[in-house]
Amino acid sequence: MQLLRNLYGQLIPKETRFWFYKLRHQQEIESLKTAIFPSDKGDFSLRYYYQHKCIFVHITKAAGTSLALSLFGELPYHYTAQEYRVIYGRREYNQFFKFTFVRNPWDRLYSAYSYLKGGGWNAKDAEWAKQHLADIHSFDEFVLNWLTPERLYAHIHLWPQSDFICDRHGKPIIDHLGYFETIQQDFDAICTRLQLPQTDLKHTNASKRAGYKDVYSPAAIQKVAELYKQDIANFGYSFADSHRMKIAGGQFVSAQ
Repeated sequence: MQLLRNLYGQLIPKETRFWFYKLRHQQEIESLKTAIFPSDKGDFSLRYYYQHKCIFVHITKAAGTSLALSLFGELPYHYTAQEYRVIYGRREYNQFFKFTFVRNPWDRLYSAYSYLKGGGWNAKDAEWAKQHLADIHSFDEFVLNWLTPERLYAHIHLWPQSDFICDRHGKPIIDHLGYFETIQQDFDAICTRLQLPQTDLKHTNASKRAGYKDVYSPAAIQKVAELYKQDIANFGYSFADSHRMKIAGGQFVSAQ
């Protein structure tokens, strides 16, 4: 049975698998558009996406919780753009303004490591960290000895950012990139685009840690460059800087 599951996962594209799931669970998927799921940290909901004709693709460890709470007052999910295209259907999805925020991959990885080592969002994250990271005693050890191309998918906080917003061919299927490094400026632009009142961005769910540039060894810098090379190319990042990109004609192009 596990072999069949593995073959199914390898042979059938992820978006197609989610379409099959939707066909079997139509009421559940339809209810996602308006349902409110309470938690001890706030309510999760997509209901404001319909109201504002937008979709916010929440990439992990890129200030998505702060952004969604500031824009909509509710917590975001971590659905990918491909999954949203299934949830709403392609016609409706194409009509919505679709945006995300990205972050320097070296900075994001250190934030994810610090967050998970600190217990993460909930007991499930804490248990994952205990199982996988208990014997890891430094960030350098984590990058050089633990992290592999396969383990990028061991936890959603480690996934490449491009996986959240691209189709199976690596093409972006959203409309707009915001940057963590210019978050207030880009947040203001989103408020204007959605005709929402300008406000200061709330800062929540942040990791307590040192600046990422102070913790990387040369070997770790190089390994992260290899592991996240697609994100670096798509979003214009280097270790210490960025060349801002945008999405035009279904491609990543220079915004400068």
